[in-house]
Amino acid sequence: QLISDEFTDYDFGLTDSKRAIELLIGWRRGMFDQVFFTQRRDFQANKIDLRPGALLSFRESGDTAFHNVLFLHTDSGRAKADYDRRQKMFEKIWSLKNALRNAATQAGDPRLLVLGDLNTMGRKRVGNSPSISQAEEIVELRGDASRRSMTLLDKSEDLTYRSPGDTLRGDLDHVIVSNDLAIQEYTSDDTTNSPFDVYVTGWNELTGTARTRWIEQVSDHCALQVDVVT
Repeated sequence: QLISDEFTDYDFGLTDSKRAIELLIGWRRGMFDQVFFTQRRDFQANKIDLRPGALLSFRESGDTAFHNVLFLHTDSGRAKADYDRRQKMFEKIWSLKNALRNAATQAGDPRLLVLGDLNTMGRKRVGNSPSISQAEEIVELRGDASRRSMTLLDKSEDLTYRSPGDTLRGDLDHVIVSNDLAIQEYTSDDTTNSPFDVYVTGWNELTGTARTRWIEQVSDHCALQVDVVT
């Protein structure tokens, strides 16, 4: 009802899986010369109850290359199987970048932006292998992205997830971009981190009962806003 009433000049793409909640992507109708929405089941990494990746590719007027935005929700959990599956899903990001780079329409390095709940939770101790903390997994992801000419962007706030009841917290939501994309940087005295590339908004801007109500009725994740300079 919200979409039909408030977003009448938008088109939408929706993923299709066994999940009760899917990835819904909207773009303003007529804003781009060409738009392709692709459901990427390969990002389920052979676990059919995960959401597929949602890839939006669009070409602006007068441009030959496409911008590619991948919305992703990776596997959660700190067990070895959960962590290993996340790593496979991250590897598919790098593979997608390589595939896009080889596309004739890209005219160089691909303009790829990846964002979503990447569930960087770390891993529990496995046999003689030490545990991996949440912070260490994020460092790993940053390094892996850098080696593929991509950047894990800095956010205005590190904490992006709180469970109802505040029993769990995490830095789970991220944005990764290929280095050929120019990202607007911001500074602010009202954020934990400054300067930053990604503005975090939602329950983090509220306190007390207002925050609790937001987490329970709207989302336990914050929203991420990133501005690409074209």
